[in-house]
Amino acid sequence: MKKELNEIKVIKSNNIDNLNLKIKLPYPYTKEMYRILKKENKFEQEYYYLKRKKDYAFFTIYKNKMNIFTFGKFQLFINIKVIGYPCSLSNSGYITNNEKMMMDYIKTIKGAKLVLNVSKNNNYKDYTLGETLPTCIFNNRYKNIDEYLNSLRAPYRRRIQKSIKKCENLKLKELKNINNDIYNLYLNTYNKSNYKLEKLEKEFFNKIDATKLVYFKDEKPVGFTLLKKADNKLIFMLCGMDYTIDTTDLYYFMLYNIIKYAIKNKCETIDFGQTSEETKLKFGSFLEKRYLYIHHSNKILNIIASIIKGLLEYKYSFPNYRVFKE
Repeated sequence: MKKELNEIKVIKSNNIDNLNLKIKLPYPYTKEMYRILKKENKFEQEYYYLKRKKDYAFFTIYKNKMNIFTFGKFQLFINIKVIGYPCSLSNSGYITNNEKMMMDYIKTIKGAKLVLNVSKNNNYKDYTLGETLPTCIFNNRYKNIDEYLNSLRAPYRRRIQKSIKKCENLKLKELKNINNDIYNLYLNTYNKSNYKLEKLEKEFFNKIDATKLVYFKDEKPVGFTLLKKADNKLIFMLCGMDYTIDTTDLYYFMLYNIIKYAIKNKCETIDFGQTSEETKLKFGSFLEKRYLYIHHSNKILNIIASIIKGLLEYKYSFPNYRVFKE
């Protein structure tokens, strides 16, 4: 093991442009995104590039003081090095063709480490494996929005139509830049969230090349969604709402318009992201599991983490909704 680790060439920097990456990074792992997030996500970020013969790994570490019992009833805030994407997406924080090589190296980093949003549950030695929030995926096979609505069983179709009726007085605008009123909608949702990670600054929304759909009531913004089309996938990145009004129908209406946007722009799938799983399931999404790995360089603390695993992971159970007629 030591010999193998010694053979790894490691480049690390707090500047993505210093890594001299020899691999092609797909969205959202582009250098442009990391440059924006470096400025607009206030957590300290560091980028790693590992190379060993034909094997490679690129990952991001950002430092966070977080409650390790986020998914439980207790609170204990400790400093953690998060191997994760520095924006609230369901993506992992790494790209690699040899995950084991990368995980072996991460163990050598001092302190507490949390590897987030892993898509496969491989058992790596000395790591505690658990489940985190699943992501909601929607398969788009529709030519128009009416075809989608007609594919739904009556109760689910009626619920969406009710939200459309309730929100018929709202104006939907696609904006290039957002103002403080719209940014405050994002802060409302961030502050209301039970699973806070990073908070993004206002300029993130103005710098990013993505679609901003804003909902206005009497010229006042009451909701918005940030969407990004990457190849044939639509990513629901972030949203915000005015919680001084009843947001149940507004949220339904926002999800409906995301599906409408995906159909219009010929997106094959929608990554609806994590949280609000039950509502998204009622639109016809399905869940993709995501996992987390925990490791501490202190052997005693590492053993304790494995013992209290059940208090660290996300537990969920949702009904098997029969959304579609077939």
